[in-house]
Amino acid sequence: MNDFRARRLGILLTGSLLFGRALFAAESAYLYGIFDGGDPSPADASEYLGHISSGAGPGWVTCTIGVGANTNDAWGVDFRFLSNTGHTVICRINHGYFPNGTIPLTNKYDDFAVRCSNFVAHSQGCFIWTIGNELNISGEWPYDPSLGKAPYVTPSNYALCYRKVYNAIKAVHPNDKVLPEAPACFAGPYGAGTNTYIGTNYPYDPNPINWVQHLNQVLTAITNTGPNPRPPDGIALHVASRGYACSDIHSSQTVVANGQTLSFSFNVYKDWVNLGIPPGLYNLPLYATECNGYYFWKGGTPPPEDPNKHYEAGWMQEVYAEINRYNQAAMATGKPVFHCFNMYQWPNGFDGWNIDGEFFKPTILTDLDEAVAQRYVWPVNYGSMLTPIGFNFIDPTHGASVADCDKAGVVPMGGWNNLTAGGGPSTFTSPYGDLTITWSSPGGGTHWLPYSASSGDYNLMLGYLDTSNTSTNIATISGVKFPLYDVIVYCDGDNGATATRVGKYSLSNNVVGVITKYVRDDFGADFSGSYTEVDSSTGGPSTPAGNYCRFRNIRGGTFMIRGQGEYASDGNPRGPLNAIQIVPANVNSTLTDVSYSGGQIRFTLNGASNANYIIQVSTNLLMSYWTAIRTSTPGPITDPSPSSLPNRFYRALFK
Repeated sequence: MNDFRARRLGILLTGSLLFGRALFAAESAYLYGIFDGGDPSPADASEYLGHISSGAGPGWVTCTIGVGANTNDAWGVDFRFLSNTGHTVICRINHGYFPNGTIPLTNKYDDFAVRCSNFVAHSQGCFIWTIGNELNISGEWPYDPSLGKAPYVTPSNYALCYRKVYNAIKAVHPNDKVLPEAPACFAGPYGAGTNTYIGTNYPYDPNPINWVQHLNQVLTAITNTGPNPRPPDGIALHVASRGYACSDIHSSQTVVANGQTLSFSFNVYKDWVNLGIPPGLYNLPLYATECNGYYFWKGGTPPPEDPNKHYEAGWMQEVYAEINRYNQAAMATGKPVFHCFNMYQWPNGFDGWNIDGEFFKPTILTDLDEAVAQRYVWPVNYGSMLTPIGFNFIDPTHGASVADCDKAGVVPMGGWNNLTAGGGPSTFTSPYGDLTITWSSPGGGTHWLPYSASSGDYNLMLGYLDTSNTSTNIATISGVKFPLYDVIVYCDGDNGATATRVGKYSLSNNVVGVITKYVRDDFGADFSGSYTEVDSSTGGPSTPAGNYCRFRNIRGGTFMIRGQGEYASDGNPRGPLNAIQIVPANVNSTLTDVSYSGGQIRFTLNGASNANYIIQVSTNLLMSYWTAIRTSTPGPITDPSPSSLPNRFYRALFK
């Protein structure tokens, strides 16, 4: 959103699409963040945060502070050294650390609530607070000397503690967000045991439930626990893969825990959403306050494990790419959206998970730069969904998948949906549940280009839906939420050494009607690693040669692609269909370059090429009266302005 006030008249220029980000203006729009250990003074993570700021904008910081339960303590922490540079701070308020517990024993809940409210009242630069930490593992429970053990913190007991703290914080900072503790991945159920610290044994109770059951029961209990029962303001989560290879992010490894089959790597984030969070709370924002590859960034964990499980280039890039893909689908399907993904952790000297001071730090920061360059934001509407979606047709015997971490396509992207069911008819729903494709190749089936599988673009183009001389490939995609988008159809077949063929490709739906394009496929011109677009509305032997066509400025939630042979020098026409890519247009607008002279207000509308925007004007924002003055494509805008009116407010809405 772009605001501008001129001296001559009060002019507010706002480029907007449907809804703005105003309700969340205090939070960073970007996903990138870091856990900045150090208690009570956060460490200096300015080096890491500088990579985020220079590449995208403000980032996120998780801090942890142990405050105790002394009601006479009134000190707080000044986080403005972070917030004044634009970063959003999430402070984890702990009662203490092992063996004192991140929340206290039940008889100290009231005192802890008072202490938390005192701490918040005397802190600056933070408005998001999480209460306690990972209370599904015994090391976070308070030890009770009278019992000689650390008693299990039940979800109902935690909910009671949270409610007391929530109400106390809201009494002093009613607009702050108060989040529950983030559970530990992969923890529970387990039996009674003993933790040892500096030579002292601390027995603990068993934990009877797994990690997603813990989250579900905690959130349900919080929602129903009074006084003033209500859901939390958001949900804090911890997410880890089991290793730092890109493949670990997409690992299908599972484990059975308390009767449930659960992900045992990065897909734990999907289990948190699908199994841990009650659907009635899907409107709440998600905050991943800790993320890593489970092992130390340098490899291994205590007790000693495989030191080869160290950081590998590409891991952080794929973490953010995967969460961005999830967020886009979540916006489309009504699931909760992650606002941040904060890596654990930056400073050296607190535990073995430090990034600073480790051998792989340069690689990690280089990956961070690559991830930040994508400028991933958490979406607030369909217009902020800007990541392409692709479907790759595969010949089951000779085709090859585009690997999860490979990028391919005219608009390079990862996360291609690889369709392995051959010529169909078949239906596939994306792993995030947002899009469905149904396809068939009657009379043609599938075929492949005469080269070996390798990676990226070559694998994307290797297999394809084929046709016979007279049949048609058909693919129907539904569930598209992009307001405006392009569709790229990839088409390159095996013509042998002598045949030149032309394919006819049509896109149709009830919004744009039918659009048809033709692409010539020359003999011997198998895919060589580069793409050539053909934009031809006529067929025959004079059609330009290439390997894809692009349908621009498409609207509508469903469309159909048809491919068939139109011409062949050998009398055997074909319409190969290798892949389909949906590329959203950025329809968000800005209004800039304002001037006023001669009774005219002039400014520039910036937005999607050839798209129409409704220009609206108001003289009183408080009354929310907007009048449309014209519909325009991006470019200069001029509007006569009565000199008797002190204020003119303008906005542009995508039409």
